[in-house]
Amino acid sequence: MSSMTAIGGLNGMEGGASVNFSADPPEAPALARSKAVTHVRPFTSVEAAITALESLDRELKKFELAVADSLQDYLGVQMAQITDCALARGWEPVSFLQKDGFRVYRYEAMRSYKGRSKRR
Repeated sequence: MSSMTAIGGLNGMEGGASVNFSADPPEAPALARSKAVTHVRPFTSVEAAITALESLDRELKKFELAVADSLQDYLGVQMAQITDCALARGWEPVSFLQKDGFRVYRYEAMRSYKGRSKRR
């Protein structure tokens, strides 16, 4: 299995993520590249987003996480919790795209991350 895209609801309830297990990005179908077509249900709770992050394989090189605008509080506390979980697992935020009602955050494996102990 070289790639998975548009995982809808990693916890079975909500959320969206795009995951790439290969070194080369998969070719997206023409319809998926259209900006008018969006089949993403963004995470609407911090707990669901963190659960999704914790379920991902630590060896993952990069992925995207869709987060609802409702989690964008003015202090950034809710996104800080999600980002803290990603950082603890060895991924750093690279960028984000603002969509209608949500943001798609892009994460990549840290270059200097040596795979800390697996205890949790």
